[in-house]
Amino acid sequence: MNSIYTTTLTTEARRRGCRIKVCDPQLPIFELARGKVRIRCYNALTDRVGAATFFLAQNKGAANRFLRSRGFPAPDQILFTGPETAERFVARHRAVVVKPASQWGGRGVSVDVRTPAELRKAVAFAHRYEDEILIEQKVTGIDYRLIFIDYRFVAAIRRDPARVTGNGRDTIRQLIRTQNRIETRTDPSHRIPLDRETLRALDAQGLGWETILREGHAVAVRRTSNYHTGGSVEMATDVVPPALIRLARQVVRLLKIPVMGIDFLYDPRRRRGWIIELSPDLAISPPEGDEVARRFMDYLFPTGKRPAGVRSGRQSSGR
Repeated sequence: MNSIYTTTLTTEARRRGCRIKVCDPQLPIFELARGKVRIRCYNALTDRVGAATFFLAQNKGAANRFLRSRGFPAPDQILFTGPETAERFVARHRAVVVKPASQWGGRGVSVDVRTPAELRKAVAFAHRYEDEILIEQKVTGIDYRLIFIDYRFVAAIRRDPARVTGNGRDTIRQLIRTQNRIETRTDPSHRIPLDRETLRALDAQGLGWETILREGHAVAVRRTSNYHTGGSVEMATDVVPPALIRLARQVVRLLKIPVMGIDFLYDPRRRRGWIIELSPDLAISPPEGDEVARRFMDYLFPTGKRPAGVRSGRQSSGR
C-alpha cells in the first residue's frame, strides 16, 4: 500500500484535502473521501467501473478478441489448449509471445518463441502464474503506453527493455545485481530478474551470465519493455503519433472506461501500430505520475460544474 504507485495518488489527494482510508494494507485498495463523495480505488481503478467491464479489458484474451472483432489492430492470438494447435500457430507466424492471460508487469511472459522446445518451456514458465495461457503473434515496434483520464488523452510514455553497461571488470550477472541494488532503493519492484527470459535474451546475442562486457558497451538483457522487469521509461506525450491517440480514444470510449492505459507497439517505418494490451487498473508512477495524478483527482473530485463525461453522456474529443 505504501508503494510509489499508490503514494503518487494519495499524496495528491492529501494536498487537496481528501481523507484516505486504507482498505487493505497488503493491497493497493483505498478509499478517497471529500465532502459527501467517497470513491474506492485499486491503483487507478475506481468502483465507477463495473466488474464485467473491468474483466473484459483486463483479461488479455478477452481484450484481444474484443478489439479484433471490432476492427482494431491487435495481434493474432489463440488460447493454449494443447501443444499441437500451439505448434501450428507458431509455424504460421514463425515467432510468438507466450503469456498468462491476466498477469501484469511481464510476469510469465516469453518473447520470440520459435521452436517446439522453446514453446514447451515458455508454456511451463507461464503456467507458474496461472492456468489460462495465450499464444500471440509477435509484432515489433516502439513500446508506447497512452494514458486517458476522463476519456481525455493526458500522457504517453515510451518503455524500453532493461539494459546494462559494461565496466570491463564485472560479469553481466554482477552488473545486473549492482543495477538492481541501485534501482530498488527508489522502487523495490524495478529490478531485472535473473531468470530464464533474461538468459534467453543474452543467449540470442551470444552472451551469458559470466560474460564481461567492455567498458561503455551496453546490451539489452530483456526482450520485454516492462518497468517491473527493469525496463526504462521516458515521457513521450509530445512525440507519440497522433494516429495512436485517435485509435486509443476510440477504445476508451467503446469500453466506457474513463481511466485506462492502452499499450501499443508502433512501427515508425510502416506507420503502423498494434494494440497489445489494455490496462484498466494502471499503476501511476514517475515520470508521468504527478501530472496523471492531478488529472485523476480532477476527474474524481471536479471543482467545476461540468459533470464527468461518463455521467453526462458526453465524451470530450480531447487530443
